[in-house]
Amino acid sequence: MPLSVLKPFSVWCDMLMKVNNAYIEEVLGRAAARLAGKGLLKPGDVLSQRIPEQNAFVSVRINSGQDVPDEFEWTSLSATPGLTATPGLSAIPGDLHHRIYRARPDVGAIASGGLTWTSALARLDLSLPAVFDEQIRHLGLEAKRLGMCSTDDPTKALSNGANAYCLDDMALCFGMGLERLLLNIEILEKCAECFILAQSATVKVKQIPWLIRFIANGRLKKDQKEAAARHLRGERSIMKAGY
Repeated sequence: MPLSVLKPFSVWCDMLMKVNNAYIEEVLGRAAARLAGKGLLKPGDVLSQRIPEQNAFVSVRINSGQDVPDEFEWTSLSATPGLTATPGLSAIPGDLHHRIYRARPDVGAIASGGLTWTSALARLDLSLPAVFDEQIRHLGLEAKRLGMCSTDDPTKALSNGANAYCLDDMALCFGMGLERLLLNIEILEKCAECFILAQSATVKVKQIPWLIRFIANGRLKKDQKEAAARHLRGERSIMKAGY
């Protein structure tokens, strides 16, 4: 193909990429604003999304007094994990998100920060057991309390397939896609709140029957396997309807 044709085509592709990235950032920014508006994410917390078609992820920090964040950090997943920073701000935990995406191909979006009730589990040195079927279906058998900080590289401990964890300095919630993550955070916080209140009332909290746990977790694993395969092919995961 002649150079005179290739150059305009390359410029057109670059423009198309910029438009697409701007749309991705707009969607992520509105998702962050939605979570912040509900009090689920707080200033300093970080939300990120895998962009498999670019083999990258984009992250945004929640800022105080800002409705929709407008500063985004793009990171290539083929690069070596390292702490990223947004100009004018202190470093965000991009390294942790980077390591999680590389270790967990099923994960399509991550929220990290001070989720109110989930963080309370860490302070009380508690894990969230299998109490609700919807919890197991989307978060896994347990939101495990990990006795380590985000700076201790907890990647290995995050590889058991669960979608929620409690670290010493933050809570983590995963989703196979951004839309699924938004729902998972709400499920996690509601379940953590119910469990903590029941525990504080000295009520013995029972786990749901093993058969329900087996079925719900089996469906989650099946969805995760499909999501991982799509992400590795450079495709977005598909959110499943219903239970």
